[in-house]
Amino acid sequence: MVILFESYGNFVSGKATYLALISKKSRGTIILTEKNFSFKTIKDEILFQISVSNIDNFIINKRFNLRTIELMTDKDTSFTFYPHKKGDKSLRVSRKLTEMLFRELTRAAFKKNFPILYETKAGFWEGSPSEEDWKSNMRQGFIILTENCLTFKPLYESGVHQENVIQIKSINRSLLDSTPFIMINNLGNAHSSYLALKNGSRFTINDILKTDKLYEMLNQAKSYKETEHIQIEESKKEQISQIKSILAVSNRIKLNMMRIALNMDEQSFSENVFKWAKQFNFIIDGENIIVDYDSIPQFMDNLATGFSFSERSYVKVKCSNCGKKIDYNAKICPYCGKEN
Repeated sequence: MVILFESYGNFVSGKATYLALISKKSRGTIILTEKNFSFKTIKDEILFQISVSNIDNFIINKRFNLRTIELMTDKDTSFTFYPHKKGDKSLRVSRKLTEMLFRELTRAAFKKNFPILYETKAGFWEGSPSEEDWKSNMRQGFIILTENCLTFKPLYESGVHQENVIQIKSINRSLLDSTPFIMINNLGNAHSSYLALKNGSRFTINDILKTDKLYEMLNQAKSYKETEHIQIEESKKEQISQIKSILAVSNRIKLNMMRIALNMDEQSFSENVFKWAKQFNFIIDGENIIVDYDSIPQFMDNLATGFSFSERSYVKVKCSNCGKKIDYNAKICPYCGKEN
C-alpha cells in the first residue's frame, strides 16, 4: 500500500486536553495511505486505525497554541492529532507538515478512485469575492480536480464544496484589482469563485500561475465530460434502436439476447428485468421475455430517459485511433493496441 504521508506526531481520541495532547503517551507515528489513517504510539505500541471511507469530516483547529487537525468519523467519534519533527523537545507543531497532512487527507477522502487532474491550495467564495478586499470573505483550503468533480475542502470549517464537472455551464477568468480569479456558473445558475494560493506561506498570497493552470485544467475537464456525454448518448440511441428492431419482428425475446443488445452485465440486467416485467406487464418465461405490445412505447421511453446507460461497466465507446467499439474503461484498445 502506497504511503501518502508519514510523520512523527501526537494523537488523542475523544475530547483532548492540553496535557493529553503533549503527553508522552500520545506520541507516535502518523501514517496515511489511500485506505487507512493510522497512528501507533511509541510508549505502549498501541495501534489506532481509521478507514478513509469512514471519515466524515476534518478541520484544522488552533487549540492551546497547538495547530491540530480534528477528525470526525461517520460513527460520531472524534480524534485530535498534529505532526511534528521527531526529537523536537518543545513539540512545536509544524505548520508545513500539518497542511501537508490535511492536503493528503483531502486527496484520500475525495478523489474517489479517479486520477487527480490538478490540485492546489486555494481561496474560495460562494458567489463573488468582495470588491473592497478579496481576502475579507474568502475561505482557505485545498482544491482537487478529477474528471468528474471539483472539490474544495476548507481548512478551518466543516463541510466541503463540490461542483459536478458535467453540471458546469461556464468557466470565466476575471480580474479584481489585478488579482485573477475563476468564476464557475453551474446549470442551477449558482456561481462560485476560486483562486490559487501560495503553499507554505504564513500570509495569504495569490498564485497567478497556478490560477491560470486551474482555469486551463477546468476547461479541459469540462470539454472531456461533454465529449463523453455525447458518446454515451450515441451509445444509448444505438442500443435502443437494436431493441426496437428485435421487437418489430417478435414479442418473444431471449433474455440473453436483450442483455447483449443493451451491453449490460448480468447483475445489472437481472436487477432491472424484473422491474420492467412488473412495470410494463412483461412475462418472463424461462429464458425468454414476452413483451406486451401495448407497453412497448412506454418501455422505449423508459430506456431513453428513466434508465441510465452511463454505468461504466457496460458502456461502449469508439477507439480514438481505429474507431472500433471498446469498453469504456479500456485504457488500451484490444484491436489496435493504442492507448485511449
